Amino acid sequence: MWKPSRMLQHSKKFGMKLNPSKCTFKAHRGKFLVLTVSPREIEANPKKIEAIIKMHSFKSVKEVQKLIGNIATLKGFISRSSDKGFPFFKVLKKIEGFSWMEHFQASFEHLKKYIALPPLLTKLRPGETQLLYLVVSKGGAVLKREEGPECQPIYYVSKSIQEPEERYPQIEKLALALVAAARRLRPYFQSNPMVVLTNHPLEKVLANPNI
Repeated sequence: MWKPSRMLQHSKKFGMKLNPSKCTFKAHRGKFLVLTVSPREIEANPKKIEAIIKMHSFKSVKEVQKLIGNIATLKGFISRSSDKGFPFFKVLKKIEGFSWMEHFQASFEHLKKYIALPPLLTKLRPGETQLLYLVVSKGGAVLKREEGPECQPIYYVSKSIQEPEERYPQIEKLALALVAAARRLRPYFQSNPMVVLTNHPLEKVLANPNI
């Protein structure tokens, strides 16, 4: 059983100082960094979601940069966040002037609808086998855990496929997605057993004598 006294002893031992006004004990629900954490679930920061939903259109690069910053804090809750945020990076890459076009606004409205009901993330239990789903064509992945007949998301990972990488064979795109997920989810790979699932026919690939 976790004891606050033991934690305080360790803090004193290593010279750590705590702010009493920011300490909460025996809480069933509370904020940690930009997350809301409960015994079973992790929720996205509602203030970041509200900040995006309240935005309408953009008149400057600075406003788009603020949007991208808010998306970055929510990326673990957004499936294929790189794809959803890519149109806004294109705005920043424009050399001459600032232009917010209709297709940028359409992408933004789609993003707002998605984050209005973001998925709740579940917490991984020590020793529990976790499932990593890789989507090769989109360079994305989602880490999940089995809970009864359903799988609950733990974290979403997304990587933008760069132009040279578009020419990679599918098997190399799979490796690229796996490396990106392993780097982002390193603590998960190191702590619990991992099963990797993919939409790519690996059996046929491994049966190829030229591989």
